Amino acid sequence: MPYTFPVDPAELIEERTPQWTLFGTDPAVLDEMSRRIRDLWADGPGGWAHEWSLLAERAEKDGDPLLASRLYGIAKFPVLGNAAHARAYDHQLRTFLQASPGFEVPFERHVIGVHFRGQVVEVPIHLYLPGNLPSDAPVVLVFSGVDTWKTEVHPTAVATARMIGARVVTFDMAGTGESPVPNGPDGERYIAGIIDWMRRRFPEARRVGATGFSFGGHWTIKLALLGMVDAAVSVGGLIDTAFSPEAVARLRFGMPGIFGNSLRLDAEPSSAELQAAMSEFSLRAQGLLDDWGSDPVPLLYVNGAEDQHVPAEDSEALETRPNTIVRLVPNATHCALQKAREILPWSLQWLRDQLA
Repeated sequence: MPYTFPVDPAELIEERTPQWTLFGTDPAVLDEMSRRIRDLWADGPGGWAHEWSLLAERAEKDGDPLLASRLYGIAKFPVLGNAAHARAYDHQLRTFLQASPGFEVPFERHVIGVHFRGQVVEVPIHLYLPGNLPSDAPVVLVFSGVDTWKTEVHPTAVATARMIGARVVTFDMAGTGESPVPNGPDGERYIAGIIDWMRRRFPEARRVGATGFSFGGHWTIKLALLGMVDAAVSVGGLIDTAFSPEAVARLRFGMPGIFGNSLRLDAEPSSAELQAAMSEFSLRAQGLLDDWGSDPVPLLYVNGAEDQHVPAEDSEALETRPNTIVRLVPNATHCALQKAREILPWSLQWLRDQLA
């Protein structure tokens, strides 16, 4: 069951400004909302979901369902901790699908069965299918973080499909969005079911790639280390020291509550419980940073050198790995969003070359 947790809305807006302005939110709107919103969870005037939903409703009335979906996405942020945020998420999905006939790339939504943890679970996925692709065009998975889900990576999915010439699938990682299962250190098995479905749908696809942001970048690293894809990009992914007790104790901006919600807990865990749960995600603790193998899958890791969530030394674990590029961007924070207009095209060009 979801739960709420204390966080300062103005601090949250300040921290997320690089992300939301990147995708088109006017900084003046962010300033206004910082003044208007008094509580993250209040279901009424001054409440986060209420105030952002008013802007989304205005966009709907103006005939812009994609803008409405983006604003409803902020309204449901950062988790579905109460009814107001859950309603906003329902509206986000509704307006996103309403906008989908006008997407730059043909779009399909499917709900597929995935074998995971001893059962078959129903997983919603979004496909981006450019026309006139050769039958052996690659497949690329695009997914985001623990609080920013599949509809929010729509611009990246479109850019990936067009720049690489790929069939793209987006989905919510375990414990987020429409995912039917909690987050856990075995989440790559959940992803494996989606890869298998894509391979059956496109049997002639020559290669499979992945690109992920933040916690999604954790999974793309793991997919590469396990040889489950042919090339991977991780932007701001968590590797090893990011899961240490010291790093977890320093988390701010509601991240302990956000991560705890991804575990689908009924109540906020203690600091010790959260640290124990997150430590299990360490790729070193899982034995994946000790032996690179004879032909490591190409991996590109990018992050901001001033990341507020992931310690800068976290990426050191990958610096000696063959077929790996590690780039920390100066004067940039989590996922190097301040330099995203440079980083994202470069990363996609690198991935395109690996999948050629």
